[in-house]
Amino acid sequence: MDHLITFHDGTEKTLAFREDKHWYSVDGDYVPSVTTILNVISKPALMPWAVKMGADWFEANYESFSNAEVSVKDMVKGIKGAYRKKSQDALNIGEAVHAWCEKAIKFKLGVGSMPELPENPIVRESIENFRDWTKENDVKWISSEEKLYNRKYKYAGTVDAVAEINGSFGVIDFKTSKRLYDEYDLQVSAYGEAIEDMYGRDCESSWLLRLDKENGSFEAKEIPEEEHAENFMAFYGALSLYNRLTVLKNRGKK
Repeated sequence: MDHLITFHDGTEKTLAFREDKHWYSVDGDYVPSVTTILNVISKPALMPWAVKMGADWFEANYESFSNAEVSVKDMVKGIKGAYRKKSQDALNIGEAVHAWCEKAIKFKLGVGSMPELPENPIVRESIENFRDWTKENDVKWISSEEKLYNRKYKYAGTVDAVAEINGSFGVIDFKTSKRLYDEYDLQVSAYGEAIEDMYGRDCESSWLLRLDKENGSFEAKEIPEEEHAENFMAFYGALSLYNRLTVLKNRGKK
């Protein structure tokens, strides 16, 4: 789907997004997404988590295995695939929470209707926590699911919301993870830098809102404006590494 981006100086760029492959192009040229760039950062916590999911599955199905109700082949298959099922179940809940918040924000912006609260108790609790946060803070929504492009550094992305929060212009990104990971700070700094390029305004506020997809708990983190420059410098380091690895990878294909 194509999106026309109009920058504060009147410049226009056509940003295309391929959802199935999760990549962007600007005026026909491929540009990496913020999340793709940050994938160069190692995530060592994922391996122990996957192992734990396999161990939990084995423990839950041990009796069937010991009674020969499940073959060794099926048992191995179940252990290897346990983390995928857990991930998909959590993803479904996370997507439901995210979709509700997106529709609610768009309704505030005059688009569509206010969504009904889902019946799933985890989804409902996450949403109620988000609604409480909006009541506790003065939030004036500007956009939802905005496609971004930074002309200087040539990367793209989609930020969940642009808003004025307690009088400060900035970005909001929703997370449904188990905790707020450090690289999220780099992610919103990249969004903030792109927003500054597009709106011609300083990004004064960056928020991460975590709506837990497993138990409905809520966590709000405001990243201080004074940390923006250092966070973006770290993101730029990841971007430089990504670009160099891409050059080396393409060289090997020739």
